Amino acid sequence: MASISSPGIGSGLDINSIVRQLVAAEGQPTRNRLDRTEAELQARISAYGLLQGAVSSFQTSLGKLTGGSGFQANTASSSNQEVLVATASRTAVAGRYDLDVTHLARAHSLVTDSGLAAGQFSSTSDVLGTGTLTFKFGTTVMDGASYGSFTPDAEAATATVEITDGSLNGIRDAINQADIGVRAAVIFDGSHFRLTLTSTETGAARSMEISVSDADGNDDDTAGLSLLAFNAGANHMSQTAAGQDAQLTLNGLAITSASNTLSSTLTGLTINLLGEGSSTLEVKKNTAEAGAAIRGFVETYNGLMGSINQLTGYDPETRRAGALNGDSSVQGLKNQLSRLLSTPVEGLDGPFSILADIGISRSSRDGTLVLDEARLGAALRDHYDDVMGLFAATGRASDAQVQVLGHGKSTQVGSHAVEITQMASQGSLAGSALANLDIVAGVNDSLTLKLDGVEASITLSAGTYTAAALAAELQARINGTKAFSDQGSGVQVSESGGVLSIRSNRYGSASRVELLGGNGASDLFGADPVASDGLDVAGTIGGLPATGSGQTLTGTGAAEGLRLLVSGGSTGDRGEVDFTRGFADQLNDLAGRLLADNGLFKTMGKSLDDRVAGIETQRERLALRLAGFEQRITAQFNAMDRMVSQLQNTGNFLLQQLEALPVIGADRNNRR
Repeated sequence: MASISSPGIGSGLDINSIVRQLVAAEGQPTRNRLDRTEAELQARISAYGLLQGAVSSFQTSLGKLTGGSGFQANTASSSNQEVLVATASRTAVAGRYDLDVTHLARAHSLVTDSGLAAGQFSSTSDVLGTGTLTFKFGTTVMDGASYGSFTPDAEAATATVEITDGSLNGIRDAINQADIGVRAAVIFDGSHFRLTLTSTETGAARSMEISVSDADGNDDDTAGLSLLAFNAGANHMSQTAAGQDAQLTLNGLAITSASNTLSSTLTGLTINLLGEGSSTLEVKKNTAEAGAAIRGFVETYNGLMGSINQLTGYDPETRRAGALNGDSSVQGLKNQLSRLLSTPVEGLDGPFSILADIGISRSSRDGTLVLDEARLGAALRDHYDDVMGLFAATGRASDAQVQVLGHGKSTQVGSHAVEITQMASQGSLAGSALANLDIVAGVNDSLTLKLDGVEASITLSAGTYTAAALAAELQARINGTKAFSDQGSGVQVSESGGVLSIRSNRYGSASRVELLGGNGASDLFGADPVASDGLDVAGTIGGLPATGSGQTLTGTGAAEGLRLLVSGGSTGDRGEVDFTRGFADQLNDLAGRLLADNGLFKTMGKSLDDRVAGIETQRERLALRLAGFEQRITAQFNAMDRMVSQLQNTGNFLLQQLEALPVIGADRNNRR
């Protein structure tokens, strides 16, 4: 049977209250200590979070300086923006250029001939017919208003379009969806609907020749799909605009361009021609953008240093210390930053080696950076590339045909000698006999090739060719094959003395041209064509074997990650690549290590989180200890209470006994 207890009933004391107060008093010192420790840890966690954010913002600001992108831009200004506008890259050369544009480039355009009865369409749903359209691109010479002659451009792919919906709209959509370099549209001229075809590329060599394979079997008549023919055998469309090259002079030198966008006329400049007339083009270094990038670097560095100073400092007036005051890890970071910015950049041979050389000094009071705008402006104006070297990671090759493509984190600063033992080459196929220049449909018009590992078949147009024209036809057909173009493969086809050769555009061991078959194989290339696989570039960088892939050579050892493009030249000694790491690159590397999964912030964050979790464990242990303490003193108080109760009972009994004793000298009735 359960007992009922009522602590304090014997003694009259409020034992429960006394026990609660004693337990609270017993645990209060430890509880206070744990609360203080947790508050300090949480403050440090928050402080590390703030510092991590400052480092991340600082790293972001380095983006334009680490790879030199903040120094890439030049400015190009046109005196007459109705004639031309231009943009300049880092490689553009400063100067002034006088341009006089006499003709703009124009795209070839054709339209259905409404003078033909079959071309008088009253609706966009009117049907021409079905079949196949074959487009070739090259130079068209007109004989008055009629087709005269056509010279194909070997660089332009031949393309075919299957027409299954023979309406004007259906033909338009089929051509546009094929994406072959021709845009189709249906227009209403006030009397009839007409189909227009326009080359998507400007220039005389991008004129269209259109051959038709009409489903009705009449490829040359003026009805059905044949209405779209524009070639030597059938000229049923009207030319509304001839393909034309742009013509201009640059500082008096005559220039011809197939496009109104000139990207290779002047190194580093892209010139967009907008109209005929004259304009002066001035190219200058874009010091404003570079200056802005450097100011951003100074501002975010000072923000980072301000955060460090605030979190680690001590205010004597308020007698309050920062959350990371005395933290050796953060103090170590501050020392790292100080040492890094005080150490000259190794390997620079220009006028600058430290930030102070361009007007950026460090304050001895709080370690922040102080910028001298005038000195920085002069440095950018007079030594633009040297300022870039002070910040970015740069590699400079002494050989003009060796280009530095990139570097790795482990690429060491210094001079790395380049030795080439094997130049990269392209896969090729050379014929063993004169090519048959008479191509007959179904007899010798097809080839099956494997180009850079991809197999496909092509069909040549029937006809009698010159050797050069046959090479151009073959190249256009191969480059127009979707299976090849989808993987970025293409070829150059040439002829020498009537013998054809195919060369892949790709370099390296993956570059191959294989002739697998086709009814025209022997007629075009003879019985024993010779195939040669491409080779990867091979050599050493810094005296150690490098890895070649195509024309790219990647270093190992001290040059690990250094990637070089060897675009020409010969085997042997190819000079040196001088590699340096500027301040922005070094700081970016430091920030990356700090922010990495095994970096300071993740490591310290986990350590602090573990300590916070440990405090909760200590609280649980304290609760268990106090529960035991409460049980012990409760038992002691209950024992005392029972003893007091017993004593009280004994006292009451004795009092009763004493009261019952007779008084000496009193009568039986207690009378005296």
